[in-house]
Amino acid sequence: MDKNKLRVRKFLALFLALSLVLTGCSFNNVITDKVTSGEVSSDGQNIQQKKGGDLEIHFIDVGQGSSALIESNSHFMLVDGGDSKYSSRVVSYLEDQDVDKLDYVIATHYDADHLNGVVGALNSYDAEVVIAPDYKAKSKVYQSFIDVLDSKNIDITYPKTGTKYKIGNAEFTILAPNDTHYSDANDYSVAIKLVNGSNTFIMTGDAEIESEYEMLETGIDLSCDVYMAGHHGSKSSSSQAFMQAMQPASVVISVGKNNKYRHPSDEAMARFNAMGCDIYRTDELGDIIAVSDGKTIKFNTKASKKGTGKKKGSTSSKSGNNYIGNVNSKKFHKKACSSLPDEENMVYFGTINEAEDAGYEPCGICNPE
Repeated sequence: MDKNKLRVRKFLALFLALSLVLTGCSFNNVITDKVTSGEVSSDGQNIQQKKGGDLEIHFIDVGQGSSALIESNSHFMLVDGGDSKYSSRVVSYLEDQDVDKLDYVIATHYDADHLNGVVGALNSYDAEVVIAPDYKAKSKVYQSFIDVLDSKNIDITYPKTGTKYKIGNAEFTILAPNDTHYSDANDYSVAIKLVNGSNTFIMTGDAEIESEYEMLETGIDLSCDVYMAGHHGSKSSSSQAFMQAMQPASVVISVGKNNKYRHPSDEAMARFNAMGCDIYRTDELGDIIAVSDGKTIKFNTKASKKGTGKKKGSTSSKSGNNYIGNVNSKKFHKKACSSLPDEENMVYFGTINEAEDAGYEPCGICNPE
């Protein structure tokens, strides 16, 4: 990304932060009114018998990968399928949910930890619509993906931002990609916003900051109740500006135990925690199921212990976004400070007390008071 473009996008981040202050955006309304954790039975399957209008999202535990099964009124959509060693598990999971066919399959992008299980599912199930990005990958799994589509005479539906699709009683909108050429293949990721009544979910595959800023620039409403963390909680995703636009009450992180990438990153976790999000991690909780009746969302498990509930940062505070913290140095700054961190390392605070309570110290250059 060139320096001029980066400066424009940093300005956009600060402008967004100020606009939230002026509009009095409050995270409290989201978490109190819309998202609750369900009561948990001994086997973890606490969700009551679903009703006909319910939407279910199954965040399937596929280790260091990603896969989600969405069901509404007996209509099914698979978003990614994890890596090869989990492919058979994804197919078995679909069988257990009585899937007879898939209305939609979304391959967010062509990394093996997302695509292998998609190939397995397509080999086992008919699919009405397959949505995938318009680029080619030099990998065996990508060729297998193309081969299975050819064998079933399925044409890829390339994503177009703003396009809406119905799935049962719910609807989803394409948010990304918004360009045709990226230096990082992760930014080709198909991102969607899923809506069921007043409940909303955002899933972005492995989209990085460049794609997130493009989503911000579309003008589409990005507010949501539940966010499936981009790129498994990488520091190069879930940017401060993107998080502020979404204001999620809950974050689901699909990640493998003790993975070599150290996902989720400390930087992303700091932003989630500062916003006061309930955090659900597959490495700690296994399969995670969210059920929406159009008004409330309940999970099949209590949130992970880390990063839940307490609103440490001003992204969720009525007091605004007056100070910028650096998640690496643990220093907080005035917004006009000459030593502000890169956007991916920013976290906002409304007051000095909030910053200090979160473990941050004042910058020695700008001396915030």
